[in-house]
Amino acid sequence: MLIALFVVAPVIAVIALGYCAAWRGVFSEDNVATLNRFVFTLAAPALLFRNVALTDFPDDLSIGLWVSYYAPMLAIMALGFFIGRLFFPARGPAEYVLLGFGACFSNTVMLGIPIILTAFGPGAGLPLFLILAFHGLLVFTAALTCLEAATNPQMRLKDMPPKLAHAMRDQAVVMALAAGVVWNFTGLGLAAPIDRFLELVGAAAIPVALIAVGGRLAFIAVGNNLPVALFVGVFKLALMPVGVYLTAHYLFGLPPLFVATITLLSAMPSGVFTAVFAAQYKVAEAEASSMIVVTTVLSAFTISLWLTFFSDLLVVAS
Repeated sequence: MLIALFVVAPVIAVIALGYCAAWRGVFSEDNVATLNRFVFTLAAPALLFRNVALTDFPDDLSIGLWVSYYAPMLAIMALGFFIGRLFFPARGPAEYVLLGFGACFSNTVMLGIPIILTAFGPGAGLPLFLILAFHGLLVFTAALTCLEAATNPQMRLKDMPPKLAHAMRDQAVVMALAAGVVWNFTGLGLAAPIDRFLELVGAAAIPVALIAVGGRLAFIAVGNNLPVALFVGVFKLALMPVGVYLTAHYLFGLPPLFVATITLLSAMPSGVFTAVFAAQYKVAEAEASSMIVVTTVLSAFTISLWLTFFSDLLVVAS
């Protein structure tokens, strides 16, 4: 556990710095929103495009890596939706979609990347960015399809693709990932000046993202939404990583570093797009923010447990 704390403590410290800055009035809520916009429209797209574009996709990579992550993720999304209807029967269909989305969508950019690469070193970059290459495309498509259907039940099936394309077009992170995959398959690589430019812009993503996470926490009141947030936390922080680990380790027998990387990625708290989609569709906005706060706070403990479980692979221990 002590080794795990060495990995998590610096990340938590940066988040705490952002929280204290916002709490003391150094950052306003608008300032924090601006930091988030910078991360998701400039820094994170540069980071993700560069890493996906330069990732060597192995010729013999088993499909088990993707199935091990995405199958439990989609299963948890469905369980969160249907079980949420039993625990919170008075809510609407779109709210149940948000519950399922918050239960399966990890904070990959702001927390997943820095914690995983710090814990397991650059070797974890291969499985990490292979998952991230299709992560947003898959889960956003599933979530947006369900939200569109829930908020507009009269929509015809032929109207869905244009709506999804329009929604995806506005997500810079998703577009950067898609562009990175396409560029990777061209085999052209990146010219040195472009690579350096993307590296410089992308380098700001992680520290600014962590500051923004802390700043956002200072302006969110959990209040009466604690039961919903805890419900999502059980799925997001417990059931999903266990499902990913069992699938990756026992069903597909993936290499230990691959298993550790995708398990830890699945153990991250609910991502900020839970609140973004809630605001976009004007549904369960307070609940979505509470999910992010509660799962982020609780994840400091659960992530430490997983890091302890995978302690033999930690670069700090080597």
